[in-house]
Amino acid sequence: MTSAVLAASYGWIMLLAAPILFCWQGMFYAIAFFCGDGMPEPMRTELSIVGGVLIISSGISILGIKDLKTVNLLPSLLVPVVFYLIKGLF
Repeated sequence: MTSAVLAASYGWIMLLAAPILFCWQGMFYAIAFFCGDGMPEPMRTELSIVGGVLIISSGISILGIKDLKTVNLLPSLLVPVVFYLIKGLF
């Protein structure tokens, strides 16, 4: 859907990227669907919180309120995973 909206602004070449984006995002959905029960609920909650902050920072950058480097914040997605791995060892 987003590719169709962006195609109105950026031209028809954006429509060529739509199938690639669909497969890329579909892969993440499939991984989450099949591994969803293997991840503890608290870790899933923490990852959702970190993901929400990343989406907010991306939105703030797009709106031009503040220039936040969202890509530099991506390693923060590993913090809940490492925390629960360490927690599980002790």
